[in-house]
Amino acid sequence: MASASAVPEFDSVVAEAAKAANVPVAFVGFLDKAGETVKAARGWNVAVIPPPMSFAIRIANQSDIVVVPDTTLDVRFSSHPLVTGAPNIRFFAGVPIFDDGTFVGALSVIDRAPRNLSPEQIAMLRLLARQVSREIEIRREKEELNERFREFFEQTDDFVMSISHDLRLIHSNETVMNALGYTREELSSQPLLRVIDADSREEFKSAVADVFESGEPRIIETVFVTSGGRRMSMEGSLRPRIVDGRTLMVRVIFRDITERKEFETELGNARDAALEAARLKSQFLTNVSHEIRTPMNGIVGMLDLLESTSLNEEQRDYARQAHASADHLLSIVNNILYVSNVEAGGLGSSSVDFDLYKMLQRVVEVMKIAAIGKDIQVDFSYDSNLPPIVRGNQSKLRQVVTNLMENAIKFTEEGKVLLRVTQQTETDTHRLLRFEVQDTGIGISDEDRLLLFEKFSQVDGSQSRRFQGAGLGLATARQLIETMGGLIDVESKPGVGSTFWFSIPFPKHAQGRKPIASSELDFKEKRVLLVDQFPTSRKIVRHYLESTWGMRVDESENAITALAAMRQAAEADPYRVVVFDVMPDLDAMSFAREVRADPHIAGSSLIHLVAANTEVNRERMRESGINSYVMKPVGQSELFDAMTVALAHDALSEAKGVSQPASPGPVAPVDVSPEMRRKVRVLLAEDNFLNAKLTLSQLQKLGYEADSVPNGKEAVEAVAKNDYQIILMDCQMPVLDGYQATIEIRLRDRERGAQRRIIAMTANALEGDREKCLAAGMDDYLAKPTKHDELETALARYFSKV
Repeated sequence: MASASAVPEFDSVVAEAAKAANVPVAFVGFLDKAGETVKAARGWNVAVIPPPMSFAIRIANQSDIVVVPDTTLDVRFSSHPLVTGAPNIRFFAGVPIFDDGTFVGALSVIDRAPRNLSPEQIAMLRLLARQVSREIEIRREKEELNERFREFFEQTDDFVMSISHDLRLIHSNETVMNALGYTREELSSQPLLRVIDADSREEFKSAVADVFESGEPRIIETVFVTSGGRRMSMEGSLRPRIVDGRTLMVRVIFRDITERKEFETELGNARDAALEAARLKSQFLTNVSHEIRTPMNGIVGMLDLLESTSLNEEQRDYARQAHASADHLLSIVNNILYVSNVEAGGLGSSSVDFDLYKMLQRVVEVMKIAAIGKDIQVDFSYDSNLPPIVRGNQSKLRQVVTNLMENAIKFTEEGKVLLRVTQQTETDTHRLLRFEVQDTGIGISDEDRLLLFEKFSQVDGSQSRRFQGAGLGLATARQLIETMGGLIDVESKPGVGSTFWFSIPFPKHAQGRKPIASSELDFKEKRVLLVDQFPTSRKIVRHYLESTWGMRVDESENAITALAAMRQAAEADPYRVVVFDVMPDLDAMSFAREVRADPHIAGSSLIHLVAANTEVNRERMRESGINSYVMKPVGQSELFDAMTVALAHDALSEAKGVSQPASPGPVAPVDVSPEMRRKVRVLLAEDNFLNAKLTLSQLQKLGYEADSVPNGKEAVEAVAKNDYQIILMDCQMPVLDGYQATIEIRLRDRERGAQRRIIAMTANALEGDREKCLAAGMDDYLAKPTKHDELETALARYFSKV
């Protein structure tokens, strides 16, 4: 019997099988004409087992694992040459391997001493055999796919090519030669640029070079010229072939789009005029809205400041009227921008846990002020059986309710406006809530209902003169509701009133949880540093922070003075939040990194004020350590949302009464010796078996002693029994998730007077997820898949705190 030639995928399987069964020999064999061909083996150097000696043949009629504790007592094996003679096999276990329902071989383990297997060992061997079957299926599918590709490669009318870095044709299908009228030798002997139209050569050359350099695919249009001089417009995707991190060639499939380009040219002249008119109208609307909104925010902010000064009654009346008119105009402009952003996909669906009852209560209080001067009672009804905390898009929902209530108050002269929230229905995973805004206003006829939710539309031209507005409130509400997966409609009778209603599904898992972005968070007396080089902008933002929310505010004009102020304040009364715009001496990302790099000030939350029409790179902000951002010009509601995210850590601490670590910023790790690591016990809470196995292996290689539990409940129990210094906590687990488990552990920490280090390990890596983990009481955050060096660094930060 010759030596085995291992298949890499199967070699790891037999290694695991030998380890799991605690035997010296394990192998995977497949039946063929030669007998049992061994594809991978551990502890046995063999390639083919002849038919009379085949182990797989002896279990070919079995559908499940066969365990033979003593081969001398089993008729199938008692006369086997390897049992009766050297190496005197006394134990055998084999799991049949099937390919598409057909027996093809077995995963076998053998030993020289009689023995048996535990249920856990049997389960592991079954799992490993299924892994082999799956690998066989994958290989068969690959072969079928390759065959289909070869057939497609030669029969397709598209150009299929591989191109070298010097633009030479490495290989191609016959279609290329047939269409261009050149032989393969002619095309391969010179750079491919010879058959590219002169006007397209530089772009083609640059695109190929870019793919080789970046390793990223690119789509390109170019023009080939046949030997007869015919021009062929082609579109293709350049894709790199990367081996060991280096691009060896570029593969491309070019499709002939000559007819399409000709048709587009004919159609373009007729279409361009209409598109240009639509573009100009949309651009004009957007530009005017932005241009108006910028000075209007300044006007509203300055009027706020003016009203807070000493004025006589006549002056105060003038200021109030000017403020009301400015608010009304700003509301119209904001609605235009909301519609534009929704249509352009600019409003992200950022979901957080928030206090729905408190948020709606705030809206109602504002609406009561808006109804002053009318004989209207504004009421709020919230079903007591509903949870106050839900998970969804707080900003969008507030905008919808505000628009509907503003509309109801506008068209109601006397009577009442009622906001009612009830549960419409529920499933195992979601709760469908119904929001109703009832009024006793002018009402709407059935014919006019069709116009209600269209942009720039009101039901009657005469009403446009009586009731101001651009007809955008309901259009905005409809589009926002649809982006949240909801439905909106109205029931109305002329002269009686209207009931606008919408339904939105909310996931049930938020029930009973405290809000991360809580509307009941108390901003009062929290210290804020406002950094902005423009005095007018500082005045407006300071008014919101100081006069509206009672925060303690200091100001700075540049990064140097801001960092100095933060470091000085850190000694006694640190800044909880820093609200900053671009600075003349340092860009926003560099400023954030400076803050996070200094452990004395890294605990401050950062809110970036982003200039209008600036592209927002959320990933770059998150990497720099920025907690949230607000688009300028700054509105009070937008700043409130950003502030709740920035202070989310405080929100949960106040709700639970648990002492939380103040700093969400990274702490520089110290040098950790092997002896230091051996003294630390680590607990891993992870429900996925493979992820747990991987992380435990990483911990073992790093020199840490670690235990593993499959859910949050067992993590809490394990902590109560053992003294773990570090806990690696997965966030999404059955029975009890990582957030709730952390809260329970922190309660125990407070009782024992010492705090363990909890590191979040989660597949959620979106905006706000890091803040959510920190708000739950975790000390650090690792996004999956977790890299070895990132895990090592996070663990090392524990010793910086010791």
